[in-house]
Amino acid sequence: MIRVTGFVHLETAAVDEVIAAVEEVRDQLDAVALEAHPTKPAAHGAGQLMVLAAFADASAPAGDVALRCIDELRPLLRHRASHLEVVAYSAGPRIVRAPDLAHGVQRTLLLHVDGHADAGEVARFERSLAAMPRYIDAIRNSALSRVDAVWGCTGKPWTHVWEQEFASLGGLTDDYMNHPYHWSWVDTWFDPQAPNQLVDTTLVHAMCDLERSLLALDA
Repeated sequence: MIRVTGFVHLETAAVDEVIAAVEEVRDQLDAVALEAHPTKPAAHGAGQLMVLAAFADASAPAGDVALRCIDELRPLLRHRASHLEVVAYSAGPRIVRAPDLAHGVQRTLLLHVDGHADAGEVARFERSLAAMPRYIDAIRNSALSRVDAVWGCTGKPWTHVWEQEFASLGGLTDDYMNHPYHWSWVDTWFDPQAPNQLVDTTLVHAMCDLERSLLALDA
C-alpha cells in the first residue's frame, strides 16, 4: 500500500470548493481511498486542508504515484492554494485494533530525524513510537513510516510519518497528550534539552476527521 498525504494552505472560504473538486478526481486516480478534510484548530504547520490518499500498486515507486496524484490536484489548487506540501511513503509497521473504525479522527505528525544520528538510536526511537498503542488505549490504529518522497517542504526534508487514528479528538488531546508514556519518554526524543533528542523541532502536527480507517485498508 502506498500512501500520499497532502497539506493545503489556502483561504478558509475556499476549503469546501477544494474538497468537492478533490472528490471529483477520485476515479481518475484509481485510488483505494481519497479523502479531503479541514484541519482541526489545534493543527500546526498543516494548512487548512488535509488530503489523504491510498493506492494499492505497491510495485510502483511511491514518488511516481505521488506525482500522478499531484498532477491531478495541481489544476484544482492553482488559483486557490498558496502552498501545497506532499509526502509519499510505503505504509510502515502498523498496529490495527479497530479495523472498522468510522467517523474517527486522523492524526499525522511529519518529523525530521537527524541524518547523523546513530542508526541504533534511530531504531530505538522508532520502536518507542511504534509501541505507544500498547500503553495508550485511545490510539485505535497507528503506523510509523519512513518517507520516500517530499514536495513543497520549506525546511529540512521529512524523514518519518507517524499516524494514529482515534475514535474522537479527545483521544488525542486528552488520553494521548497527557499519558505518562508520551510526556515522560517519547517527548524526550523531541526535546532539545534531553540527552537523547534526535528529532528536529520543526514539525507538522495535523489532525482531521476521517470517514474510515485508512491504516486498516490492507492490514
